[in-house]
Amino acid sequence: MIKGLYTAFTAMEAAWRYQDVLANNIANANTIGFKREIASLAPQPDVPISQQAPVPAPLTARIQAVIGQIGTGKFVAEFATDFQQGMLRQTGNELDLALTNGFFAITDEAGTRFLTRDGRFSRDVEGSLVTSAGYYVLGEDGQPIILPPEPVTVTPDGAILDAAGNELAGLLIRDFAPGQLERAGEAYFRPVDDAPGVPPIGGPGLRQGFLESSNANLIEELTSLLAVQRTYQANQAVLARLDTTLDQAAGELGRL
Repeated sequence: MIKGLYTAFTAMEAAWRYQDVLANNIANANTIGFKREIASLAPQPDVPISQQAPVPAPLTARIQAVIGQIGTGKFVAEFATDFQQGMLRQTGNELDLALTNGFFAITDEAGTRFLTRDGRFSRDVEGSLVTSAGYYVLGEDGQPIILPPEPVTVTPDGAILDAAGNELAGLLIRDFAPGQLERAGEAYFRPVDDAPGVPPIGGPGLRQGFLESSNANLIEELTSLLAVQRTYQANQAVLARLDTTLDQAAGELGRL
């Protein structure tokens, strides 16, 4: 019975943590460049079931024979980011940029560098290329990019050209293995151990006038959330029933 309590509790804890992940994915289903989180569930170690049997001996003795295994529930082993590309949505805006590979390198005023797939860029009052949050977009030289007031063209490899076709700057675009990045915001990431990253293999495949949507599918996330909630409720009912049974058993034993 105690094993049953533990099994129900661990299943409830896993469902509760997974529910938080799904709720965050749903909240960011419309966030540009957002990458959904997924939870990896793993089973708790099984516990052997033993049967005691009397054996002939000068003194009363019993031996134990293992007759099977019993599961003790699941737990959330780890959370991971799903870096699959979201759908590209055409906006036609000059400084809306979307990537097929890699990440834009950006920096805040304190000099902290981040990576993002959120390509909602614009000019600030000084002509610097900035994100929707006001962070500076970095060029290949690691410095903020200054743009002229006239319209510019951005090539698929990240080169920024003026109206005459002269190259003004090149966007700093780097690719990373999934384990080299940690989340630093809704659509921002930070390299682990200051990993430098590498130029995307085959090029960044940049699209001007497009934005990358969140890769969280609202219907799929809601369906998963309902399933997780049912799992939580079922184990909650089991836990309540076992608690009542245990209370009754303790009461009966106390009267003996």
